[in-house]
Amino acid sequence: MKAWLLPTAVFLLWPDFSSQKACNEPDEIDFGEIVSTEKAKYLENDSVQYRCNPSYVLEGPEWIQCKGEEWTPHPPKCLAPCSITRQQLAAKNLSVFGSQRKAQLIQSNQSLQFQCNEGYVLVVPSVRKCIDGYMDFPLCISDSEGGCGRPPAVDNGDIIDTLKETYLQSESVNYQCQNFYIMEGSSRVTCQDGRWSQTPTCRAPCTASGEDMREHNIKLKWNNGDKIYSEDGDVVEFECRRDYKPHPNTRSFRVTCMNGKLDFPDCIPVDSEEGCGRPPPVDNGDIIDTLKETYLQSESVNYQCQNFYIMEGSSRVTCQNGHWSQTPTCRAPCTASGEDMREHNIKLKWNNGDKIYSEDGDVVEFECRRDYKPHPNTRPFRVTCMNGKLDFPDCIPVDLTKGTTEHAHRSLNQKMNIKNYLSFS
Repeated sequence: MKAWLLPTAVFLLWPDFSSQKACNEPDEIDFGEIVSTEKAKYLENDSVQYRCNPSYVLEGPEWIQCKGEEWTPHPPKCLAPCSITRQQLAAKNLSVFGSQRKAQLIQSNQSLQFQCNEGYVLVVPSVRKCIDGYMDFPLCISDSEGGCGRPPAVDNGDIIDTLKETYLQSESVNYQCQNFYIMEGSSRVTCQDGRWSQTPTCRAPCTASGEDMREHNIKLKWNNGDKIYSEDGDVVEFECRRDYKPHPNTRSFRVTCMNGKLDFPDCIPVDSEEGCGRPPPVDNGDIIDTLKETYLQSESVNYQCQNFYIMEGSSRVTCQNGHWSQTPTCRAPCTASGEDMREHNIKLKWNNGDKIYSEDGDVVEFECRRDYKPHPNTRPFRVTCMNGKLDFPDCIPVDLTKGTTEHAHRSLNQKMNIKNYLSFS
């Protein structure tokens, strides 16, 4: 090999550092510095480390790295502390919790709890956080400026707004009474000149509990419940329990709720030799005789079912040995309402009415409404009432376009036949 070729080969094989990717010098940050060793040139994968000045808090990465001629991630930031002076605390009538009034330095993201000087009320929250050199101090209101403390409690009532420790002048809260209790007064209470306006009262309703009614041998006449709540002026009607009759000195069985109280009537046991009390009610039925409070042995009353309901059992019920014989039941009939028929696109075949009632075994015949035809899978159109129910058939819309075309063809054929007839004539 010639001697001059050797230096040339060595030069060609030597790494070309000048071609490696490099980053610009890393950015400096306010209130901080780079603490890693500085370099004249930063190459791929080189790293630098940041540090904040005393009392400043690093926000972001401590280390960043040279990647593809850029520093990643972005350099951090140094968050400033909050400086709290004696003058600031005095001006706002504040002190740090524990009655401290000295100057303090609080790092960013740290919190302090404050309290007001005597004679002042603090507007919550009392705990405030330092955020990059800024802290929002709480407000202290003088008692003489019209602020209020927590609103007063109300028996059997609740405040439905979020509660605070202090309220400013003209701030309000709203109350509601607990279930069944009746509010008297305004539900809205306002802070006025350092005092709360008149709170409402929650008055107890009239109650008739199962225990109350058993004590007086009565029950609710129009309600099968074991307890009732009512307001002043409401009328509650009672009746004697089975095998009881009104006490000779009883009060009216129609009782008006007055000042949260009901004046209960009284009933006494019926002597089996003497007879029975009032006959029992029947759902969807009525007693057609004049009612009495007591009935003698063998006396009877007659029931009838309300319109369209079907009676099962004897309509006549008799007092026997202090008890009434078996009462009848009034069973609901089969019904076909207008809504039922519109839902199935049908109508009554022999009746133009919008509703029909029928008994078990009765046959009701339907047909499709105009512009509708039977569904391919429909049930029969002659339907038998079974156990108070009708099994309705179904109809679907007719294809009117197809029907119009067929009608046009029929009309044309008729005209041609007439024309041919006249020509032969």
